[in-house]
This record gives sequence, C-alpha cells and structure tokens, in this order.
Amino acid sequence: MTDQRLTIDEADGMLHMLLMGGEARVWMCRTTAMTQQAAETHLASDTAAAAMGRFLSGAAVLGATEPEEGSSVTVTVAGGGAGGKMIAVVRGGNLKVAVEHPQAALPVLQGRQDVAGFVGARGQMTVVRDRGAGEPYIGICSLVSGELGDDFAQYFTVSEQVPSLVALGCLNQDGVVLSAGGIVIQAMPECSKHMLSQLELRLPFFAGISRELYDRGMEELAVRWFDGLDMAIVSHTPLFLRCDCSREKMRGALIALGPAELRDILSGGEDTVMTCYFCRSAHVFTPHDIRGMLADVPEERDEMH
Repeated sequence: MTDQRLTIDEADGMLHMLLMGGEARVWMCRTTAMTQQAAETHLASDTAAAAMGRFLSGAAVLGATEPEEGSSVTVTVAGGGAGGKMIAVVRGGNLKVAVEHPQAALPVLQGRQDVAGFVGARGQMTVVRDRGAGEPYIGICSLVSGELGDDFAQYFTVSEQVPSLVALGCLNQDGVVLSAGGIVIQAMPECSKHMLSQLELRLPFFAGISRELYDRGMEELAVRWFDGLDMAIVSHTPLFLRCDCSREKMRGALIALGPAELRDILSGGEDTVMTCYFCRSAHVFTPHDIRGMLADVPEERDEMH
C-alpha cells in the first residue's frame, strides 16, 4: 500500500525519461511546494494559484529542454484574462514567476478553478531562450484555450516543431496547494505507429495529473504508466522557486534611468523603494544612496541628457 504521507511530501522535481530507446521522450514534474510558495508570495487567489501551478510546470519543462548549460528561458503568456500577463523565468532548476493581477478571483466552474478565464485566450505565448551568447531565440504562438496545457502543446508543436502531448494540473482550495505538476510527452522523428497507438491508449492516465501526483510519487507513476514501453529514467532533477534579484541589481536599474531622472528622485527628498516583481522583496535607497549613484554616472552620459 502506498505511503500517502511520503508521496504527498515528495520534493518538487523534474523526471526525464525515454521510451523505446528514444522513440519518445517524457518529462514529468512536481511543482507543489513551488506553487504554494508563489501563491503566498503574491497573496494569490485560488484561481491565480491554480494558474501559477500549471504555468510553473509548463515553464519548468521548457527549461528542462534547453540544452545549453547556464542559459535561461523566459515564458510570457498574455491572454487578456482577469489575471493579466504571466511571466516565468527558468534557469537550471531554479524558477521565478509573477502575475500581473494575482488577487483576481473567479468562481469555480464544475468543481475546477477557472484557469481559462484567469489567463484568457485572446493573445499569445512568447518564449525567449537566452544562451548568453549571440541573439536569443524567440518563439511565439497564439494561445489556444487559456487552460495552459493546450497552449504549451501548441507552442511545442508549432514553434519548436515537436509534436507534444501536454497535461498540466493544480489541485488547490482555500489557499492550500495540495498538488501541482505536469507531464509532457514528445514523439521523436523515428517514433513508430505502435508507440503512437500505445501513447493514445494511455491518454486517460494523464487527464487527472494533479490528483495522480497527490497520491503517488513520480517514479511510481512512470513505471505504472509506461509499462511495456522500455521506459528508462535519464535524470531526476530538483526544482526550486528562487529569485535572483539583489540590491545591486536594483541599484543598477536605478542608475540606468539616467542622471536627469535620478535628480528628479533626489529632489523629492524621500527614500526610494524598489520592489521585485517576482519575489516581492523590497530594497530601500535613501537620498544619500541616490547621490552616490549620481556620482557614479559618467559625465558624458550626463551631457547626453
């Protein structure tokens, strides 16, 4: 009998698998703790938490498919829904997420959070893969439904030319995230008709991904779901919600405003508070700090303004 406590407490992570020697590749992730942390950070409604749980899971897989070490993947969804724009940044196993209107709440529809209404479908998904050298790769596709699973599948299939099955889910209520995660299955060019038919037979398994992840660990699910398909685990990587903001970065952002804007800030005679969009950390800069920044601005730049 499965130990409910141990599986529910399984740490967030990404499981990468191959089926039949590489005919298909699979990523399964658990993002429960990250979603709870993000919901608390942004004082999110239950609707927003459900959207963030799915969004973090899809973004985590996009990050896992990035081959270049040290690169970052930024995913933006703007669908015109009640929640406004959503942004997630993935760097290795570290993610951060922000929502324009995290307190927006919508009524539950047939027992499920109205993620489609929160996200909206009148817009697009943009993915920026920044590998640290050369121009970043930018992929854009129109949203399909706002449910996010369909939208990530559309992005993989249309923008990256990889036919993909995507199931994302978040089980949450009254400020508590019980389970969040997802699965992405991609058929490779050498994928056989037999493999495709076998995957189609397993589609019902993935429909309730968040409930499945609530009850069992990822490796247990993988063994059960892909029995007979020569499933091989490539890696099991931990995932964390971690922001890389710092006081120094905020200082740089202020300096980038230019001397004219800095003088205008200084003339107010009050402290300047810079709040991170992702982790909500507040960094305070006194008038003395602003004077120091003005001293660091090159004179020729001052003349340009």
